Amino acid sequence: MSAFRNSPNVLFEAAVTATRRLSPGFVRITLGDERLRELAPHHLDQRIKIMLPVAGDYPTELRAGLPEQEWRREWRAIPNPERPRLRSYTAYRTRPAAGELDLDFYLHQPHGPASGWAAAARPGDRLLLSGPHVGAGHPGYGVQWEPGPATRVLIAADETAYPAVRGILPSLGPGVRATVLLEAGTAADAATLDDVTAGHPVEVRLRGGAPGGTVLTAMVGDWLAGHGLAAAAAEANFYAWTATESSRIAEVRRLFTEAGVDPEQVHTQGYWHDRPARDEIDD
Repeated sequence: MSAFRNSPNVLFEAAVTATRRLSPGFVRITLGDERLRELAPHHLDQRIKIMLPVAGDYPTELRAGLPEQEWRREWRAIPNPERPRLRSYTAYRTRPAAGELDLDFYLHQPHGPASGWAAAARPGDRLLLSGPHVGAGHPGYGVQWEPGPATRVLIAADETAYPAVRGILPSLGPGVRATVLLEAGTAADAATLDDVTAGHPVEVRLRGGAPGGTVLTAMVGDWLAGHGLAAAAAEANFYAWTATESSRIAEVRRLFTEAGVDPEQVHTQGYWHDRPARDEIDD
């Protein structure tokens, strides 16, 4: 538990205030509570934790305001059948002045715990989440996007990382050129990003019956075949950010390494697991 001793994250309680179906695969859940005014709005690909109840409500041991080290201790002590399922999501749009937060959920088929909760969510439903408190310092806590001085960036994502893409693209300065690679189950799902990808080269490939992440990995390989030498030569002026199914990450990193791109200029992250849902114990 010492890893969380200095964490700025605290537990927040919020209620669903609105739901909106964005596409066949996406639903946007708006959460509201006065205490969300205290959630640090780092945006970009900021990661927070959400707790999904398994028995209709939350155990009383879990309450708003607990620092991460304490809520994790209480959470671990709850018997597994009643322990809320813990998942990571991107807080790409936080509105502290309104005490609101939007979370876009990709609805995996079959549903996992988070997809199932989001598909059934209705106004008034409660949700516990853990994120950085504005008074704790740690600017940018939970953000992995670190392009440094790069003026040429590659962003590659499947649907689970679309909210992060939505948070990242508006942050790019006018001198930054971005290429966006998107894996999608349907064209309508990819189209949910049209407003932020406008003005950037975008390639969308539909997954068809392929396992999640395999199409995106092939897209990265094809891009590097044509642009890898230039990316490697650019050194710190190039930066790549890729997020997809966790078992594909090693292959993606290998592709960049074989293209000669400095590993320090590449961020890769597994956003989901293509295996039966399990409890998160150490994440």
